[in-house]
Amino acid sequence: MFKLKTLLFSLFMLMVSFVSMTVQAQLDDPTRPPGYRLVLPGGQKATAGIHFLLSSVRISPSRRSAVVNDRSVETGDTVNGAEIVAIYSSSVKLKKKGKIFTIRLVSGVSKKVVKR
Repeated sequence: MFKLKTLLFSLFMLMVSFVSMTVQAQLDDPTRPPGYRLVLPGGQKATAGIHFLLSSVRISPSRRSAVVNDRSVETGDTVNGAEIVAIYSSSVKLKKKGKIFTIRLVSGVSKKVVKR
């Protein structure tokens, strides 16, 4: 009887630890950097329902580029079937299936560079 209780308790604790690990993997971490995505077993990235994520924008007198879904892109490039139409200081305009939409940087991430 004692061995059965010990075995059942051990199985219960094992199940609790697996459930705890699964729940922790799904929680959103406020310290996680913008654009970070979990990698699932097999190397597949988990996007958590996000199709387009703008991580950064770089604008110089001669070039505009942005990082969308972990890819550096310029106007005319394609990401997940959407064409980059325009790049602004804190947003990017895309066109997919004839519809134009805008994705924006996370608030507080935008930073102006002052020329000296």
